[in-house]
Amino acid sequence: MSGVAEEYKRDGPEAQRIASVIPYYPFHGVPRFYDISGMTQDPIAFKLCIDTFVKRYAALNVDKVVGLDARGFVLGPPIALALGKPFVMIRKSGKLPNAVTSAQYFKEYKGGNAAGGDELCISRTSIIPGDRVLVIDDLVATGGTLVASCDLLTNVGAVIVECACVVELKFLNGYGKLQEKHPNVRVWSLISEDILLLEGEAEPAAEPTTVFNK
Repeated sequence: MSGVAEEYKRDGPEAQRIASVIPYYPFHGVPRFYDISGMTQDPIAFKLCIDTFVKRYAALNVDKVVGLDARGFVLGPPIALALGKPFVMIRKSGKLPNAVTSAQYFKEYKGGNAAGGDELCISRTSIIPGDRVLVIDDLVATGGTLVASCDLLTNVGAVIVECACVVELKFLNGYGKLQEKHPNVRVWSLISEDILLLEGEAEPAAEPTTVFNK
């Protein structure tokens, strides 16, 4: 991609350092669900992550950084501050006043709200038609949240420069679902699953409860 810094090498030394503190767990029916809180607890790895995103997007004429509820709120603000750009939140429906709300979307893994789906919202005054936006989240999984977010942004007139994430779970084909509705929108992931090898510690078995008879 023209204008993107070339210093960062996929799965190179910086990526290896970041990956070394991102554990995975079986979660919501996904055998390897990556937990970026391991990275945020390591200031060196977290800074490497943010610096890499900043280098990638500094030359791409981004007007605003959009973070997705909720871990996009961890990554988006430091990236926006470093770029000197506003940060915009896309939240679950009902969490913002004076907001535009998306259509319902459904998550396709266990734990999604199968009964009625979810909705997203964005502040009505946060996007000016024609704004070039970077969309940021921690994971791209089944693509439901990402597609709904891109639908919402497009409906309010934003131009999506790229969607960025720390990890893309490619076997769930979220990118493919995004391409079906937004064929010109690309997803860039910081780290491939090939080097995410830190298995999280299993939860300890619950201790039996002792009942005392009075």
